[in-house]
Amino acid sequence: MPAPTLYYFPMSPPARAVLLLAKELGITVNLKEVNPMAGETRTEEFIRMNPQHTIPTLDDNGFYLGESRAILTYLIDAYRPGHTLYPNIPKEKALINRVLHHDLGSFYPKFFGILGPFFTGAVSEVSQEMKDSAQKALTDLENYLIRNDFFAGENLTVADLSLLPTISSAVHCGLDLTKYSRLNAWYESCRQLKGYEDDQEAARQVGEYLRSKVPTALEALN
Repeated sequence: MPAPTLYYFPMSPPARAVLLLAKELGITVNLKEVNPMAGETRTEEFIRMNPQHTIPTLDDNGFYLGESRAILTYLIDAYRPGHTLYPNIPKEKALINRVLHHDLGSFYPKFFGILGPFFTGAVSEVSQEMKDSAQKALTDLENYLIRNDFFAGENLTVADLSLLPTISSAVHCGLDLTKYSRLNAWYESCRQLKGYEDDQEAARQVGEYLRSKVPTALEALN
């Protein structure tokens, strides 16, 4: 059976989470780059696959799936069932899903939602409200690390893979992560991931792009 195809954009944190997983699992994924800023996710062909026209989007031999967190768990269940990144143990899965839901419903929209307007040029200065919101989002996220080294226990899971690209992008945009000691320790622990350096390179590109728009965007959130 042909390998699945991932429609992605190199700087997209959710797309990079799927790339981290593919490397960690050692599975082949055909990559097809699409640029949402150029309207490439709004073509009729793309919308037939994903009516929400978001990236990443997976095409597994005619099975289309959007939303990175759904893709992460699907790839394990389909290609590496029972893997420690998403084990077939109900309580462990529940803890992982809890973090994935927090990432999707709270952290990512609150935190990356602050950065998005800088990329489009809609915002050029950080307000106090934005600063407070970003700091609260990071503090709330750090609370998951009070009792364990990783977000869903003592081992890496897809919960960590989902969060790492957002955090690494913020770091390379100027976020001082040392102010969040548990997050900073977790970030260093993620170096063990096979795709860590590649994700760092993508994060550096995000930082360079944002600084070209607003030189001190993330420094102002510290």
